[in-house]
Amino acid sequence: MLHKSRGIVIHALKYSETSLVVKIYTEEFGLQSYIVKGARSRKASISHNLFQPMTLLELVISHKEGGGLQHIREAGMAEPFHSLSSELRKRTIVLFLSEVLLKSLREDETNADLFEFLVSSMRFFDLQKKGVEFFHLYFLIHFSRYLGFFPQGEAIQTDSFFDLREGRFTVLKPAHPDFLDSRTGRLFARLMTSRAVDLPDLPFSNTDRKDLLDALVLYYMIHQGGMGSIRSAEVLREVFR
Repeated sequence: MLHKSRGIVIHALKYSETSLVVKIYTEEFGLQSYIVKGARSRKASISHNLFQPMTLLELVISHKEGGGLQHIREAGMAEPFHSLSSELRKRTIVLFLSEVLLKSLREDETNADLFEFLVSSMRFFDLQKKGVEFFHLYFLIHFSRYLGFFPQGEAIQTDSFFDLREGRFTVLKPAHPDFLDSRTGRLFARLMTSRAVDLPDLPFSNTDRKDLLDALVLYYMIHQGGMGSIRSAEVLREVFR
């Protein structure tokens, strides 16, 4: 049966000489894997250029219950994002976020609120002029809410710690090494309460930003079993150092 759905491209992989296998987070069916036959050929009816990370598409798809590779019958741009592929800093962040999403999302889990979060986040990011260097930090901490491990509590005391394993602030120093000291914990707390429009006003230094990225990557690795390392994080550090 054919269905219409919006979808956000997460990852694309070459398949055979002319085709692609793409992972798309769809509004109707959650994360799905699709084969796009002939997308890389000269006479492609669906161009491979559509399947750039975090592109928002309108799709006509052939969906069968039970998983496996599905088929895309038609695809077109639902809403063009102009700066995400043309600006180096934004392109680097987009590649980083797509890797995080690829390693975090689970097949077939439909979540309308998460889909709208992804769409609205990319809309904002596409238009964002100031505070671009903080967007990935904002995204990671708020995306964790949809994965079930948004940080709990608040850094109400100057000597409080953030326990990365427990996902909460505590006045007692954890007996394991996976925690944030009071300084980084306060930065973490500030990020938790920030809105996207607040990003240009965040008083974070380059060192603060690096420490927060390291903390958030570790936080995700702890709470997303089998996630492994985020290779694009190193590229991100180089671009924003």
